[in-house]
Amino acid sequence: MRAPLLRLAAFAALAMFGAAHWSSLAASVPAGRTVLVVLVATGTAAVLVLLGAPAVRRRLTDALGARLAGTVIVDAALVAGAAGITLGLGAAGLPLRLLGPGNWGELFDGLDRGLAGIQAAEWPYAGPDQWLRRTILLGAPLLLGLAALLAFFPARRGAAVLRVAGLVCLLLVYGTAVTEHDPGEPLLRGLALLALVAAWLWLPRLSPRDALAGAGLVLALGALSLPVAAALDSEDPWWDYRAWSWFGDGKSITFDWTHRYGPLDWPRDGTTLLNVRSDRPHYWKAETLDTFDGLRWVRGNTSDASRDLQNLPDPSISGGAGWDYFEWNPRWDEDIRFTVRSLSTDLLVAAGTAYDVDGAGLVATAGDGTIRIQGAQLEAGDAYTINTYAPNPTARQMRGAPEDLPGTLTEYTAIELPGPGESALEPRDAIPVSGEQVRVPLWGGAAFGDPEAPRRALEQSVYGEMYGIATRVTADAPNMYEAVKRIESYLNDNFTYSEEPRRARYPLNAFLFRDEFGYCQQFSGAMALMLRMAGIPARVAAGFAPGSFNRDMSEYRVRDLDAHSWVEVYFHGIGWVTFDPTPPATPASTQAAGLAPAASPAGAINERRDGAAASERAAEGASSPAAETDQGLSAWLLLPVLALAGAALAVYLVVRRGRRLTPTELAAAQLAELGRALARLDWEMPAGTTLLGLERRLGRTAGPAAARYAAALRAHRYDPRSPVAPSLRQRRELRRDLTAGSGLRGRLRGLIAIPPGGPRPV
Repeated sequence: MRAPLLRLAAFAALAMFGAAHWSSLAASVPAGRTVLVVLVATGTAAVLVLLGAPAVRRRLTDALGARLAGTVIVDAALVAGAAGITLGLGAAGLPLRLLGPGNWGELFDGLDRGLAGIQAAEWPYAGPDQWLRRTILLGAPLLLGLAALLAFFPARRGAAVLRVAGLVCLLLVYGTAVTEHDPGEPLLRGLALLALVAAWLWLPRLSPRDALAGAGLVLALGALSLPVAAALDSEDPWWDYRAWSWFGDGKSITFDWTHRYGPLDWPRDGTTLLNVRSDRPHYWKAETLDTFDGLRWVRGNTSDASRDLQNLPDPSISGGAGWDYFEWNPRWDEDIRFTVRSLSTDLLVAAGTAYDVDGAGLVATAGDGTIRIQGAQLEAGDAYTINTYAPNPTARQMRGAPEDLPGTLTEYTAIELPGPGESALEPRDAIPVSGEQVRVPLWGGAAFGDPEAPRRALEQSVYGEMYGIATRVTADAPNMYEAVKRIESYLNDNFTYSEEPRRARYPLNAFLFRDEFGYCQQFSGAMALMLRMAGIPARVAAGFAPGSFNRDMSEYRVRDLDAHSWVEVYFHGIGWVTFDPTPPATPASTQAAGLAPAASPAGAINERRDGAAASERAAEGASSPAAETDQGLSAWLLLPVLALAGAALAVYLVVRRGRRLTPTELAAAQLAELGRALARLDWEMPAGTTLLGLERRLGRTAGPAAARYAAALRAHRYDPRSPVAPSLRQRRELRRDLTAGSGLRGRLRGLIAIPPGGPRPV
């Protein structure tokens, strides 16, 4: 038994090592739950060891024949493996009721939601989604149960291959966990893994003295390799696995940021596009859409490469006025590094208003900060750094911003109105005939010319109803910030998110007055247009939401799921500030990431992240698994574990059934057993029947095999020249004769009355 026990010990150690790292993928996992998962897997392995024990195989072969015995052992092993995996899933937190056929729909729906969320999960996951957390934790018992089944499967052929496959599963538990979430100290963890794998491979085969020598050698070699490994470890990877693809050179994804308002056709595969190293999250802007052409938001001619950056303070001025009466705020001046993964574009993704670029080649910077690469495109592996001015004001700062806006900002209250056309909601793709352009007077500023002309033009246009809503919602707002928040709240509270809007001649009218649903283009387009109608300088920005923050790498991971459109509003003395009217349930990737709240309570990112964090805290306090009081160790979950232990004990008792007896004791036990068996099987024996009489009676009524068993028993009891007890084969033939013609029920009664094995001799 030494070798199997050592194999079990090595399995348990490797399983605990991997499971402990796997549990770090979720926050606040009870240690008892992890230990229970490992105990279930080890118990499964122990049952498989007993099923493969030579004694069990011999007894089953004697009782059932070699072929049937092999089939029974394989079937029992598969059942034990399936039971172990099932109990392991329960130990990890899966309600076992979901495994019933009637609950498979709920199970598959939950797992599907969890697997989708894992694409954007942040490690360790601490969010409120129980199915996402549950799906993460279920990976460990699944792999550990499979490892136990493979490594200890009672197969005579291919056992070495299966054992290696089991080791691979164990290594996957550890390797997957540390790849997703780096726990630090990789060299020491690697040394521990080396020792455990060495114990798995060689410990069961070595004598105690050789095992100690081998352990010393492995540890010595591992210690000597530490300085070499440390020297080879560098920040620049030999092989960048994050940029690797299974097929060819990987994906190359492009985006067209112009608003079209049709069904969303952006890539939605979860492909990583960018890795961004930044001190705080931003909306990563690719292009500014500053012109409303009467139908949609497009990039106009108000910003071109020949103009200076608009509305950017002069960093050389400290304590005084810069452009447009800015004062340079060093806290909003940042260096951000971008690494391209699967994005192909000639637009440089940035944040805020970038004023310097390093590493992207020849670029042209437009007046609004949009940057275009000259004569080339960004491809996978490219990296660049931007210096940017990205305001991050509080609500108090925006409320107190001066409202004497510069007159040059009227270009951001300009609205192109469509010419005479058909019904505003008729589904047409044709662009309306260009009409007049109106410039709404700036908020709080004096109007030039006829102040009523823009109002009359808007009221009489196809956007008259939208203009009425914009003026009504912002009426009596005490300051520009409150007016912006009112329009944002109006859209957020009254319209729903959908990626399948219907086409219309005037899409933003259709969004507000017909469909009442849409995605980020509809929400941002409608908000920017309504802000301009209220005289507030606004424009649309397109690019990506912040994405998920990878704490291990200290960078943001931006995927195609994060493609987004939002609004920028100009505040005097501050600059362009981000607002996002799209409902907070989207984009899914950003919301699933569970970003920590920023220090400032205002602005689109700050408000969204504060709200998400508050809801997560409330949800965790109510029902999150992280706030459970170790409910995983409740009595209902211990019952299946006890059942598994009972199964292991039953198999062990089959092997060790009965104590070893002397020949005299064995003969007496066999006689008593035969008497009880005949009574249970309804064979009537007259009182005082001798063994010889029993032999003759069984020969006449049961069959020759039963008579031979009685003869062998009589010889063993009384003939000193025949000390050998009846064999297992003779017991099997006796049972067959006594239950012949009694059907399945009778044969089962025979197995109970005359079980395989029986009393054992010394």
